[in-house]
Amino acid sequence: MLMRISTFLQTAVLIGCLCLQEGTAFAQDVILYVSPQGNDRAEGTLQRPLQTIREALARSRNTAAGGHTSILLRAGVYEQDRTLEVNTDRLTLRAYPGEQVAVSGGRRLRVADLRRVSDPEVAALLPPASRGKVREIDFRRLGLRLSGLHAVGFGRPSTAAWTEVFVDGAPLHLSRWPNDSTVSIGTIQESGISETKEAAPFPVFGYAEDRPSQWKDTRHLWISGYFAHGYADDMIRVASVDTVQRMIHTAQHTVYGFMTGAPWRKWFALNLLEELDAPGEYVLDTDRGKMYLYPPSDRPTEIHVSLLEEPILAIEHCRDVTVEGITFEYGRQIGVYMEDTHRAVLKGCTLRNLGGVGVCIGKGTLAAGNDHAHQRGRTAASRCVGDLMGKVYEDILFNRDGGTANGVEDCRIYQVGAGGVSLGGGDRKTLTSAGNYVRNCRIYRYNRIEKSYRPGVWMDGVGNTLSRCSIYDAPSMAVLFHGNNHLIELCDITNVCSEVDDQGAIYYGRDPSELGHVIRHCYFHELSPRHRVTATYHDDGACGAEVYGNIYFKAGSMPALIGGGHHNTYRHNLFIEGPIAIHVDNRMQDWGTGMVARGGIIDRRLQEVGYDRPPYSTAYPWLPAYWDCRPDFPHDNLIERNLFCRVGNVVQGRTEWLELCGNWVTASDPGWVDPSDPLKGFRPDAPIRYRIPGFPALPFDRIGCTLPEE
Repeated sequence: MLMRISTFLQTAVLIGCLCLQEGTAFAQDVILYVSPQGNDRAEGTLQRPLQTIREALARSRNTAAGGHTSILLRAGVYEQDRTLEVNTDRLTLRAYPGEQVAVSGGRRLRVADLRRVSDPEVAALLPPASRGKVREIDFRRLGLRLSGLHAVGFGRPSTAAWTEVFVDGAPLHLSRWPNDSTVSIGTIQESGISETKEAAPFPVFGYAEDRPSQWKDTRHLWISGYFAHGYADDMIRVASVDTVQRMIHTAQHTVYGFMTGAPWRKWFALNLLEELDAPGEYVLDTDRGKMYLYPPSDRPTEIHVSLLEEPILAIEHCRDVTVEGITFEYGRQIGVYMEDTHRAVLKGCTLRNLGGVGVCIGKGTLAAGNDHAHQRGRTAASRCVGDLMGKVYEDILFNRDGGTANGVEDCRIYQVGAGGVSLGGGDRKTLTSAGNYVRNCRIYRYNRIEKSYRPGVWMDGVGNTLSRCSIYDAPSMAVLFHGNNHLIELCDITNVCSEVDDQGAIYYGRDPSELGHVIRHCYFHELSPRHRVTATYHDDGACGAEVYGNIYFKAGSMPALIGGGHHNTYRHNLFIEGPIAIHVDNRMQDWGTGMVARGGIIDRRLQEVGYDRPPYSTAYPWLPAYWDCRPDFPHDNLIERNLFCRVGNVVQGRTEWLELCGNWVTASDPGWVDPSDPLKGFRPDAPIRYRIPGFPALPFDRIGCTLPEE
């Protein structure tokens, strides 16, 4: 009797909480409970829960018109073999209060499924020190599909990753040589580039080291690296290794072929049994249907493999949906996908250990295979990313049907394969804002599979917001955006662009109609100075951004870069410690002249949006005169009332390309509370207050995500 009273009170309190959170409950509102120990023939009550999320979603479609459905998931892991579909208005899917819930696109294996290597031929290829430690997973014996490697890199569509393995919550990585470095590209026998790339031979290049000549079985060998330009990584198959001529013959093209002479033009080998020599590595052998792994510990407790090649959850053609407190993991592609949704919010969730992007809001494009690099302009498609980068490049008015007022809030996104959030929404043709947002999220280690142009947050469309996020620990960009009127604010960005050359933590460019953007009150710090790394990068004629109140502390080799554009404003920023602060150039009078030629790419893009008539001429009054004001000459770029503290060179480039006024350049203390931590702000008597009159109080205490680090 006491247990019944307790259960009744618990249910009453929970219903009360739901009413407060969702609004007043009406008679037609429904609450369904789901538990891994439930039964799909049950009523779905707290005492008799359903077993599957899919059944609960099916029942939610029967909710009376105007009613609201709440689906509460009890603790446990819910493995999915196909996408969960939400297409009902007024629905909440959340973890039961205080309980841990995971929705998985993979399969948990038993520790006993890690068996000793059974094939003597395989065992003989393993390094002697590894032979007693490497284990195999036989996917055929387990009745599971093993998906093999495929090319990934610059210009290639984003597709489902290969099958990965995760031990005790951490992803393992393909065996590689060298284990923790790269080697230079040697003499190039064939670059792989010709006027008609399809007819070009595959690249062939030399190596100087002894190790490749010792490999006995290269049938499953792949190589990865930055083969030409430092912003374009690639991973391609190897056809053969010529140990006599010391040449590697590849089996696929890349966008830019192979080059030598720059410090980033290096490579490393992947997926060789003979290099399976370190804990945490694995090799895929689709011929045998097996994965060989070197466990990171002698006694692993949890082993998961990723299987689902579709989004784990898809929210489509509906409104007023909340997904809260759930972990999405172990899928090979997108974690959560949204399309044509309104007020759909992902709140307090974790997205991790995924092969693709964590969250995708809006359509992508249909990939047609990825053996050939540089695909562009594919057909729009749902539940994928595909060649979105190429599609937006070719069709600047591409509307992804990202809906309105959709958000990703208070979420953790990490150890994902191809970017954190792909945020679309809004119509560039009409300049209609979507109001979609990413807010107070922690996004890190998001380029495990795909690196090039797979940022922590991709933004396109019109009127979307990125706010109070912490983005860090990635080889490539933090934010890449296209479109109009986006707001990026209060973000803490560090240790991104750690591998690349000629990229920015925040990056956009090559379209002067992409106007109205504001970048404010962000903290860029500890960016790599090795190559040409920028914090805010206005590339190839980008125009019209307002950049103010940001902190650039040891923020790369050139913290701000204006690449030939106009009407960019830098005001009330703090540039602290670095070789230079702002790079500006006149590239449109040099190698970029073709871009501003009549009929060139910029002319075509301006004509596409109707730059000289409403709504563009109204929203951006200076734009109709673009061609009358020397588009090849950087002008009307204002650098006003900024602090330059212990900076070697304030401007790299000719000062007539900028208007500098009211700035303070100093090697002395401007009044920090703690010079080693700019976020602690200025003392009340700080000299900056009178050296730059009217310098505002920056919101130091509001920068970055409030979620604690794990």
